[in-house]
Amino acid sequence: MVGRVSIKISNQRNSYKFTLNRNITILRGDSGTGKTTLYDMIRDYNNMGKESGVKISGGNIVTLEGKNWEDELDKLSNTVVVIDEGSKFVFSKEFASKVKDCDNYFLIITRSYLSQLPYSVDEIYRIKGNGKNKEFERKHHNK
Repeated sequence: MVGRVSIKISNQRNSYKFTLNRNITILRGDSGTGKTTLYDMIRDYNNMGKESGVKISGGNIVTLEGKNWEDELDKLSNTVVVIDEGSKFVFSKEFASKVKDCDNYFLIITRSYLSQLPYSVDEIYRIKGNGKNKEFERKHHNK
């Protein structure tokens, strides 16, 4: 993927709007801010489609988890791949190598520093917004 990707994900209770500018984006934040809710909505849509009650617009977006992550990632192209912090493979050299050699964008939900991945401090975000409507806000500001 090249350039910006603007995504909107919504259901009856939540709506997320965000733009990914680079191939690796980090989403951080305290408990209860909506990170896992966002991940679960995407996973539900991937598993059940429209029956999930989730609407996604702006691009192909999938979750990646489990022991078969390498095989699943090899099948993806020009896709936004969302990974939750419970997936320990994001800390591996194998994952770093796969990210380097593919054309997907990655949204990684984590509170940890991922030293093996080449991401920009400008692409670390948190969720902003109360109630239904949520957006990503840059966590670090250049001055």
